[in-house]
Amino acid sequence: MYIDKELIFSQNQKITGTANSTKTINLENTEGQGMPVYPFVQVVEAFTGLTSLVIHIQSAKKNSTPNDGDFATIMSSKKYTAQELSKTQSIGFGSLPPLAGNYLRVKYEVEGTATKGAITAGIVLNKQA
Repeated sequence: MYIDKELIFSQNQKITGTANSTKTINLENTEGQGMPVYPFVQVVEAFTGLTSLVIHIQSAKKNSTPNDGDFATIMSSKKYTAQELSKTQSIGFGSLPPLAGNYLRVKYEVEGTATKGAITAGIVLNKQA
């Protein structure tokens, strides 16, 4: 899997409560528009302390920098339990829906308070195996 640093939402982002990715990606000027792209999420540090985690891929269709309220969820993971996140792993998603919007980000919805755990997330052109 080839990872382009310009298509990374979160790089080893510590997740202790509900939060957005550290970066929003603007696909408007991205080479290869119209090709299927796949979000990927890697738990790079096992989680402790939380009850559950749901990962949402969010989109905004504005042509200028969007505000928090402009984003809508277009894909979500299942609800992962603390036990499922107690080890490092990859979490796969299908391809983004067509016309998903110019701006993308990830929202990490946490129940409980994580005392440890980190995620790297981004977009790739080939589906994660």
